[in-house]
Amino acid sequence: MLDGRISAGSRYGAYGRPDIAPLDGDPREREVGRFAQGLLATVGESLPSAVTIDVGLIQDPDTGHERWAAVEANMPWFSHSHTARADTVLDVVLRAAGPRGQVSPCDAPFLPRVGSLGAHIGIRFIDTYFYI
Repeated sequence: MLDGRISAGSRYGAYGRPDIAPLDGDPREREVGRFAQGLLATVGESLPSAVTIDVGLIQDPDTGHERWAAVEANMPWFSHSHTARADTVLDVVLRAAGPRGQVSPCDAPFLPRVGSLGAHIGIRFIDTYFYI
């Protein structure tokens, strides 16, 4: 995501197995887009301007009801682009990894402290994952 919009996307797994395909034209493309836009509307201000967010379907084990969930957020330069459009992925990566002197004030809180390795928090679910 770049500046609060979906910039690029790709499916990368389904039911715990690799299943790489473009987001463009995927039968769930609209669902993924709606969920991602809702996620951004809810928590977008707490995210850096360039970020990779993995989303996926999770299933309630008791009811079988499926719903979309954010799986994890990553640094774009750490993420794999899979089949996402390379030009738009590059825009996101360059923003996230650009020179420290060009970091916007809204992204300054996300800069790592000297000596920090950063944090990586993730939860894996069992259904379909999309990189957006």
